[in-house]
Amino acid sequence: MQVIYLDYNATTKLAPTALQKMQEAYELPLNNSSTHNFGRIASKLVEEARTEVKNILNAHNYEVTFTGSSTEATNTLFRGLDVATILVSKIEHDSVLKTRPQGKNFVEINVLQNGLIDLDHLKAEIEKLENANFLVSIMLANNETGSIQPVEEIAKITHQKGGLYHCDIVQAIGKIEVDLEKINADFASISAHKLNGPQGVGALLSRKALEFTPLITGGKQEKSKRAGTTNIAGIAGFGAACKLVSAKIKQQEEVKKLRDYLEDEICKIGGADVRIFCNEIARLPNTSYIGLRGTDSQTQLINFDLNNICVSAGPACSSGTLAESKVLKAMGISPEFSTSAIRVSLSSETTKAEVDRFIAVWKEFYERIKK
Repeated sequence: MQVIYLDYNATTKLAPTALQKMQEAYELPLNNSSTHNFGRIASKLVEEARTEVKNILNAHNYEVTFTGSSTEATNTLFRGLDVATILVSKIEHDSVLKTRPQGKNFVEINVLQNGLIDLDHLKAEIEKLENANFLVSIMLANNETGSIQPVEEIAKITHQKGGLYHCDIVQAIGKIEVDLEKINADFASISAHKLNGPQGVGALLSRKALEFTPLITGGKQEKSKRAGTTNIAGIAGFGAACKLVSAKIKQQEEVKKLRDYLEDEICKIGGADVRIFCNEIARLPNTSYIGLRGTDSQTQLINFDLNNICVSAGPACSSGTLAESKVLKAMGISPEFSTSAIRVSLSSETTKAEVDRFIAVWKEFYERIKK
């Protein structure tokens, strides 16, 4: 039986055009630090990719520093930016929540039960600060629930008090329009593999004139912001994937229809035993986070895997121990649902037949546990 992949928020397939661009680069001895012909070819590939990143994000007033991942980008900023306090929401990715540099105050902001950031709590915590030397880091779209945060308002609140704003935009690119000027972010983290680019490539975007100390030191690559031999092929593949973003966004309305169909059918089957998280607020069109009373996410994942369907749970599971989703816990969701949540994330490649197969397997499982 063919494997059905419904875990696009985890990673995406490498686009053929990105793979081709990478293969072309791998065939040459490219190092953009070299001054000879091959060095110039390498520099051209990197700068073309840098331009493509800026184009898809309306980021022409930003510097793009290529990194090995969005996690590295966030670590670079948190450790290298000269601020006294970092404020983050309780539903951020672990690359944000677990990066706590020594000597910097770390404040967690609450979220409401609907999945949105508690803006009143953010304002209150900023008011407590003794000076304006702070950074707020709150994501655009949550990787588990798909909730889209009021980032423009967050930036406004931050800037009115003299702070800086960092936005993790990893999950949003290719699913919704992302305009850094509209968001008014000072910094942003992105990752190539979430938008059909290669793994092992990310970037930190920083508004021009804003400085930070590099995390990785050595050579003068990336304008001395990130040392180490440049990943020419990976960056070239990243740039090629960026060219596909506009077309991908145009396809999201159809993806949303398929997602809504999936949720409607599941709710018809499970009734009050089913809970769709964040379905009352704006969320990514491809993401469905489903809680099922009377079971746990690990058992569901195993059942789907045995039926050749790839989905995921929000929290990481290890050694047979199930962790409660930190996102749902922060939202105040009861354990009967927060430990049973599975994430289904679609793409424009997902077919109705695949969704129907998912629904059929889910129905069979539900009917079995309810006997």
